[in-house]
Amino acid sequence: MNSNQKRCKGYGLLDGSVDNISGNLCSNRFRVLLFLVVCLFPWSLYLLGYIELDSIRTADDMTLSKNLLNADVKGFLINTQGCKIPEMNPFDASVKAFVSKPDMMVCNKNIPPLFDSNLTSIYLVEPALKHYNISNSTELTCCYKSFWREDPKGSDNDKQMKFSENCTNIEDFSAYIIDEFIKVTCDYETKQIYEDYFAFVPKKRNESIDRSDRLKPNILIVGLDAVSRVNFHRQMPRTLGYLVNKLGAVEMLGYNKVADNTFVNLMPVLSGHFVDELKQTCWPNDTVRFDDCSFLWNNFSDKGYATTFGEDCAWMGIFNFVKRGFGKQPVDYYYSPYSWITENAIGNDKDFNCELCLGGRKVYSTALDYVSKVVQTMAIDSQPHFTFFWTVSLSHDYLNYPSLGDSTYYNFFKRLKDDGLIENTVVVFMSDHGIRWGDIRQTYQGQLEERLPFVYIVVPDWIRTEYPKSFANLKRNSRRLTTPFDLHETLKSFLHVESLGKEKVTVDYSSRSYSLFDEVPANRTCESAEISAHWCTCQQSVDVNVSDASVIEAAQFAVGYMNDQLRGYAQCVKLTLDDILNARLLYHTEKEIEKGNDLKDYTVTIRTTPGEGVFEATVRVKNNVFTAVTGTVSRLNLYGKQSSCMTDFHLKLYCYCDSLLKTF
Repeated sequence: MNSNQKRCKGYGLLDGSVDNISGNLCSNRFRVLLFLVVCLFPWSLYLLGYIELDSIRTADDMTLSKNLLNADVKGFLINTQGCKIPEMNPFDASVKAFVSKPDMMVCNKNIPPLFDSNLTSIYLVEPALKHYNISNSTELTCCYKSFWREDPKGSDNDKQMKFSENCTNIEDFSAYIIDEFIKVTCDYETKQIYEDYFAFVPKKRNESIDRSDRLKPNILIVGLDAVSRVNFHRQMPRTLGYLVNKLGAVEMLGYNKVADNTFVNLMPVLSGHFVDELKQTCWPNDTVRFDDCSFLWNNFSDKGYATTFGEDCAWMGIFNFVKRGFGKQPVDYYYSPYSWITENAIGNDKDFNCELCLGGRKVYSTALDYVSKVVQTMAIDSQPHFTFFWTVSLSHDYLNYPSLGDSTYYNFFKRLKDDGLIENTVVVFMSDHGIRWGDIRQTYQGQLEERLPFVYIVVPDWIRTEYPKSFANLKRNSRRLTTPFDLHETLKSFLHVESLGKEKVTVDYSSRSYSLFDEVPANRTCESAEISAHWCTCQQSVDVNVSDASVIEAAQFAVGYMNDQLRGYAQCVKLTLDDILNARLLYHTEKEIEKGNDLKDYTVTIRTTPGEGVFEATVRVKNNVFTAVTGTVSRLNLYGKQSSCMTDFHLKLYCYCDSLLKTF
């Protein structure tokens, strides 16, 4: 090998044998030319739109270049070969009119709670006595009863509780509690003047581990219902700033929902399956309880984790709304029945679907306090835990209400960090979808927001350090199309943390789901991710005149589809098309959908009678023939009691009860 050949080899411009390379081929002039070609050609291709920017790797593949994450994506959140999702301004002119500051919640007519609790006890809040007109505390007597969940029978809802017969006197206005749930009552001058409820976290397992055993990181998933990524930025900037700047959270910019509402978007997270797949295996219909289905908490329980599942506004909860819940208690700590009972007993300031207050406390704040108790108790006992908690009351019904909870959520996460409670905890803060109704949903940005909920993932520092490539993949995937199925695979990976350091021999590029610690393919499309066109935010689209013949045909097809779904339900009136409010044409490439077919999707927003229901449907045209509604038909306005005669949770969106016509 001559000197010029050696220099070529040293520059990394030649691979393998260089014996046949002539000396003059590696002249200075040639090296410069070859260097320019090798280094600049990929960038020229990118500028021409042929390759994705973040597919260009640095020499050290163990870290992800900040330049790649902060790259100019030319107006797109996701800008890959398979998907382009546009960036959105939270205060864009098209939605700004719908953003406002809501009135503060007023709990219990501003009368504060008389009792409060810590991890193990309840105690009197003396400054509150004056609000109950108590001038002589010696005349005040208080006691508590324990209560517990009982397995529901027959068609009973999953909210069955049994109370102890005896009411234990609260001596000196404080008491050490060994029970999980208690009811407190107080009498003053022979009249009951106070009722309250408290939840505790008594020890139920003996699976404590050495604090240095990091191979069992805790899992803490906190959900905030119906908040898009953009609306989270809009409404909760303080919480956002703390997550990103203090906890180092990774924001999943391309997290796309796969179905309509909470239940059908969380089943992929918790079980790894679509609801229709569960119906084939463990949950055949709405009257069957969910005991035969396997969820993530079952997997972690088998590994010795203490498990918690809870939600507020539980009457319309994940497993409860027009469903039967569980027969046997599904987790070690099950908050939902407690929520249901207590909100019925002392809930107040109800605003549409949910009680906003529990006595003198905000419902969502009470729920977060319980989660804090769980995390603190598990830390004290050195008990690994899997905690999944879903908060609904703050955000389910109104676009702007999340702003009222910004400080509370900020303080929740800050306390956990400041107290050292999440050092070995994977934290996922997430939503299921954006707001699904209201005027904003009839804008194009509102439509996109509804399909793109927020997800933030925080991993312990030691995982970032010991598995840098996995963490680099997580950051890279923040700019890829991702789904609830991917989140399921990601959470499962913590059952065997050591697997994060193992290279995959082969990658299935047609898979429906990937762990976010593996690289999600840049050519992933909605089709390969099994996101129907109706929910897909990757397609390019244009406005279409509502008087266009194809739009009218698409609208009529959508109404016909809804009536077909209601066939056999005599209690529901046949719907007719009243008006077409707007329409968009979505474009697909042959590669993205079906090679060789002429495919178009029309997304139409329509109003029907009776009931003035506003719906959004995506109708597929294949070879100039309208063939199917993709996904489901979305309801954009509230149906209230219009569908009270229907028990199927899907069909409640469409049904207008015949009995309502007979009342006029």
